[in-house]
Amino acid sequence: MQFLKNNYGWLLVILVAILPLLPLYSMLNSAISEGLLTTEGKKALEMSYHISGEFSIRWMTAVLTCTPFFILFGVQNLFVRQAMGIATAVWSILHFVIFIVAEGFLETFTQVNYIVGFVAILILIPLLFTSNRKSMKLLKKNWKKLQSLAYVAIFLSLLHVFILEKTWLIYAIIVSIGFIVRIPIIKNKIIHYRKK
Repeated sequence: MQFLKNNYGWLLVILVAILPLLPLYSMLNSAISEGLLTTEGKKALEMSYHISGEFSIRWMTAVLTCTPFFILFGVQNLFVRQAMGIATAVWSILHFVIFIVAEGFLETFTQVNYIVGFVAILILIPLLFTSNRKSMKLLKKNWKKLQSLAYVAIFLSLLHVFILEKTWLIYAIIVSIGFIVRIPIIKNKIIHYRKK
């Protein structure tokens, strides 16, 4: 019971990250059973990589709202943030793998938006493998520098989605508000007002 009390936030993130995998698994299973080369199979596979991409950008946006959330409400949990970062990387890698299965690896280099998305994935891989307490202790101050590459990944991901003309605007607005809240003068005023 003490474990649940200490880790409920982390476990909640894991649960929320895993639940959408069930219908996605069903969709992928349907694509495989229909045959990946059939029209129905291709449609199911294409829908799967669009859904996984949508979830990866949602998680990435959520991770970047953690600091503004702390500034606004004073609530912070590093391990919940790490779990959200892991969810981001897992969904992004899954998105890329499904894309490769559907379109082929070489397709990655045929369009600017694919290349931009690929670079974002490459950035997320080291962030995934260093999102743990052992890496924090090992890398010390460099851990934060490495994790700050998440900003580059979100910018590239938004660019990827923007070029695809998908619903990028809502994510861009949320991320922009988050960066405005981080501006030192605004941040200090919010924290001062919150502590009153």
